Amino acid sequence: MKLDKRPILLVFGTSADPIHAGHVRLVTGAVRALQARGEQVAEVMLMPVFRHHNLQDMVKRSLPLTFEHRFDLCQLAADEIFRELGQPDLKISVSRLEEDLARRTNRPNFTSETLASLRQSISAGLKIAFLIGVDNFSSDEPSFGQWYQWEHLLETTMLVISPRQGFEPNFRYLQFLEDQGADLVYLEELSIPEISSREIRARLEAGESPEDLASEGIISHEAAAYIRTHNLIQVWNTLDSQQAQSVVMEANMQNDDVETKIGKLLFQKKLTLSLAESCTGGLISHRLTNVPGSSEYFMGGIVSYAYQAKVNLLGVSWDTLKQHGAVSAEVVREMALGARRAFSTDIGLSVSCIAGPGGATPNKPVGTSWCGISFGGIDRQYHFQLEGSRLQVKEQLAQKALESLLDLLQELP
Repeated sequence: MKLDKRPILLVFGTSADPIHAGHVRLVTGAVRALQARGEQVAEVMLMPVFRHHNLQDMVKRSLPLTFEHRFDLCQLAADEIFRELGQPDLKISVSRLEEDLARRTNRPNFTSETLASLRQSISAGLKIAFLIGVDNFSSDEPSFGQWYQWEHLLETTMLVISPRQGFEPNFRYLQFLEDQGADLVYLEELSIPEISSREIRARLEAGESPEDLASEGIISHEAAAYIRTHNLIQVWNTLDSQQAQSVVMEANMQNDDVETKIGKLLFQKKLTLSLAESCTGGLISHRLTNVPGSSEYFMGGIVSYAYQAKVNLLGVSWDTLKQHGAVSAEVVREMALGARRAFSTDIGLSVSCIAGPGGATPNKPVGTSWCGISFGGIDRQYHFQLEGSRLQVKEQLAQKALESLLDLLQELP
C-alpha cells in the first residue's frame, strides 16, 4: 500500500434514483472507518452520474432526464451526511462534473476520465479517494479489470472498497492491484443495509406514500417531501413504463445490415458520430437513425447542399470551394472536420457528389462522388465513380460511405 498521507477528498459517484438512507450510511460509515485508520478526510463529494455506459435498463437510459432531481436529492443527502457526522470542519459537496463532461463530449464519460478532470481542478495537496463497491472486485475475473484505463486510475486515485451483501472480495486480485502500485483499502468493518433504489421506485409507483418509506428509515423525510412536491412518482412512472429496446446493445450478428454493424461498433467503442451531407440530402442520417438506440452515438447531421451552407455551417473555406469545387477530396475533408466541430463528436463523416443529370464537367462526370471521414488524427477521403439515375447515385453513395466508415471502425482496436 502506498504511504500517501495527504488529506483525502472522498468521492462517491452514484446513478441511484433516488439516493437513499443506505447511501448515507455507506458514506458516513466510510468516513468514520477511514478516520479510525488514521486517514484525514478533508472533504466528501457526492457525484451524480449524468449518463451511463451500462444501458441495460430503462433507469440508466433515462439518467439525463432525471439529473436535476437526482442532483437536488444528493444535496439533501449531503446535508444529512453533514448532520450525521457532526464534524463542522468537514466539507460535504455535490458535484456537476459528470454533467459538464458529458455535455462537453456528447457521450458518457468513464470514471478514470472524471477523476482525471477532478484532479486538475483541486489542490495537489488533496488525495482523491474513490468509494467503490466490492462487487467490482469479486469473482474469478473481477469486473474492475474491464474498466476503461483502470491502470491510470490506480496511478491517480485511492480505492476505498466497501462490502456488499452477496459479494466476497477476490483477495488475490486485490493483492495483484497492490503489487501494481494501487493505494487501496477494504473497509470490511462496514455494515450497510441492503436498500434498492429500484425497489423504492416500485413501491412508490405501486401506491405507497413517500412518508411511509421515510418512517421506515429507507429515505429521509426531506427526500420524501421533495418526491411529493416535485411529483417524482409520476415522472418515474412515465419513464419506467417505457420499455424501449436498443438493438445496439445486442451481440453482433452476421446478417446485420451495415448501419446496425456501425451502430454496435460505435456503442461498443464508446464513440460518437456526426454527418455532413450534401447530395445525399439526409439519406445517411435516415439510415443510421433507423437503428434503435442510435441516439447513444449519433449526435446529428447537417445537410449542407449549397456552397453558402458549407461555409456558414461547417466552416468550409470559400477558397477551397473555388479552387477545387464542392465535389472534391479537399471539400469533403473540411466538411467532415466541420461536422466534428459542430457536434463535438469523435467522428465526422461527409459526402458530396454529382448526382446528375446535370452539373457534370469533363473532369467530373455524373456519378463523381467523394466521402470524407475525420477521426482523431485520421483524415481519409474516398473517391467513387457511380452509375445510374440521380436517386441510384445517392443511394449508392450512402451505402459506400457507410461501408467506408464500417471498414475504419473494424480497423480500430
